[in-house]
Amino acid sequence: MAHALANVEPRLSERLGLTADLAVAVRGEVPVPELAEALADVDRALPWDAELVVTVVRTPEQLDGLPAWLLECGVVAPTWVVHGAALEGAEGEASVRDALRDAGFTTLGSCRVAEGWQALRAVPPRFA
Repeated sequence: MAHALANVEPRLSERLGLTADLAVAVRGEVPVPELAEALADVDRALPWDAELVVTVVRTPEQLDGLPAWLLECGVVAPTWVVHGAALEGAEGEASVRDALRDAGFTTLGSCRVAEGWQALRAVPPRFA
């Protein structure tokens, strides 16, 4: 029985680090019920006040503008970028990782959100 419990995959909210007392900014339309459920009990915040940002990108154009938006909003919190496995016409996670790294962000890992949806965690560049 203990072996069966050890193999239970953590809930999405746990994988994303979402807790009821965390201030979270959400940008974009939440694409799947699993993500909506994970975000249901968190406090919402403006991007510059958030302790964590969750943003959804569906197109290469949205991805291209994302790093500038994060920097212009003064986001200093870690950010989960939720994207389709094959970001409409792009290479999915590789294109997200490249866009963020090119803008000076550090990517920290990724997780599955739902069938066909992934999330990549990144932190903004630190300025001296």
